[in-house]
Amino acid sequence: MKKFPYFLTFSALLCIMLCVSIGYLISTCIVSSSLFQTTTNLESGENTYYLLSVYDSENKSDLEKVKQEFQAKNCAGYIYEKDERYYLVASIYSNINDAELVKNNLALEGLQVTITKFTQENIKLDGNFNSKELEILKDCFSYKDEVYKNLYDISISLDTNVIDNISAKLKINEVFSNFVTTKNNFETLFSKKTGTEISNIKNDFERVYNELYSLTQTEENLSMQIKLTYCKIILEK
Repeated sequence: MKKFPYFLTFSALLCIMLCVSIGYLISTCIVSSSLFQTTTNLESGENTYYLLSVYDSENKSDLEKVKQEFQAKNCAGYIYEKDERYYLVASIYSNINDAELVKNNLALEGLQVTITKFTQENIKLDGNFNSKELEILKDCFSYKDEVYKNLYDISISLDTNVIDNISAKLKINEVFSNFVTTKNNFETLFSKKTGTEISNIKNDFERVYNELYSLTQTEENLSMQIKLTYCKIILEK
């Protein structure tokens, strides 16, 4: 009879431990259910840009002859090909009205300016992604446009003397740092993932990294180099 209270105590402790274990299991399931939410047929959407060109020809060599002349005037001097014709791109605009305004101003200087529409390809990913992967992928779909807009703003501020080269360099380094964070987040979650589109995203990250890193090391003709960099980021693969 004296052992009965000990049995009750043991039973009570066992029940408490069981309740704690069940509670922990339930909380884990709740967290896991939000972590492993899935989605399919993920799309990046399309971004449209307007390329303002100051020279065009059927022969690429014609553009090579005048490229440095325009780059000395802070034009990007990026050679873009479309429909077997070559265009010397001065800058890229996300708003057609901005492009038209600059075109009209340059026309007053006697330049034959053209505007070419460019649409970035829509990226499609089929599969299951947890909520964290989905968040990172959305960043991956938008980072190039974000980098472009930030560099564009820096270039405009530099051209209008709102900032000087030192301030511009600091802002470029900030853009690079934010990009590296996005790149590292992607690599952490998708290092073991395979598939054509995932590989393309990985390769594109490396390409953009090299372009931005090179820009952070640039000292001369910074405004032109900024424009040339965002032309490469947007127009190349």
